[in-house]
Amino acid sequence: MAYVEMLERDKKRFQNVYDEADVCPLGSGALAGTTFVTDRSFSAQYLGFTKVSANSLDSVSDRDFVLDYLNACSIGMMHLSRLAEELILWSTVEWDFIQMDDSVTTGSSLMPQKKNPDAAELIRGKFGRVQGNYLSVSSMMKGLPLSYNRDMQEDKEPAFESYKTYSESLKLAALLISSLKINKNRFSAELKGDFMLSTDLADWLVSKNIPFRQAHSIIGKVVAYSIANNKKLNELSIKELKTFSDVFDQSVKDYLDIETALNRKKSFGSPNPLMVSDQIKKWKELLEVD
Repeated sequence: MAYVEMLERDKKRFQNVYDEADVCPLGSGALAGTTFVTDRSFSAQYLGFTKVSANSLDSVSDRDFVLDYLNACSIGMMHLSRLAEELILWSTVEWDFIQMDDSVTTGSSLMPQKKNPDAAELIRGKFGRVQGNYLSVSSMMKGLPLSYNRDMQEDKEPAFESYKTYSESLKLAALLISSLKINKNRFSAELKGDFMLSTDLADWLVSKNIPFRQAHSIIGKVVAYSIANNKKLNELSIKELKTFSDVFDQSVKDYLDIETALNRKKSFGSPNPLMVSDQIKKWKELLEVD
């Protein structure tokens, strides 16, 4: 769901790019307008613009709309790159959270059992090219005096290349997501008694009237003990826990279950299953409308 939020911001960012570019420069001339009587508002309306540029010198030398577009592509590719990295990690034998489809992977030239996550790696790798296009045009513009300079023709290739790379990466990312298989049991087994529940244990101590600062210190020592003894939190006995605080009792075990831990989340935007379900429902409805 976090990546859905990122992609929605990307969508809004491109809408802002469109709105900012919705200014008609026609009638600005080479740099200082014209001596002939023209109706620039009529021209703008006829061409589908909602606004007319107010300064001819700026109109001719402006490439902000290109930079805005390249920036939007760069941020969008950065989000896809982060998603690709997550998928690559999760598909490894060590993580084994997901399995990528054969249509987005290739075999190894040496190891028969290996599946290379080529599609995800290419998405991750192409971010640098798109970011470089933004830097290329911004570096070109930063030393130019008013108004038009021939350097500005160098804005075309980066803009077209970023469009092609980003749009194709979006399609590839959609294929990656739609075709992957999730190992749900692996998630459950991995999170049972995991140290990420340490904060939940601290919250449990706070519910027993122990100040959070003190609770934080106690649980820190519990975690250090668990690591030293190669144990997960749910593998610790009440007797062991009591060596750190007499407050511990059997009820603390409920806080070491990932499902109950998630259900205890109360704040909006948290991973409470009911809240996540509501978010999924909301986004499905929005996507159907779009």
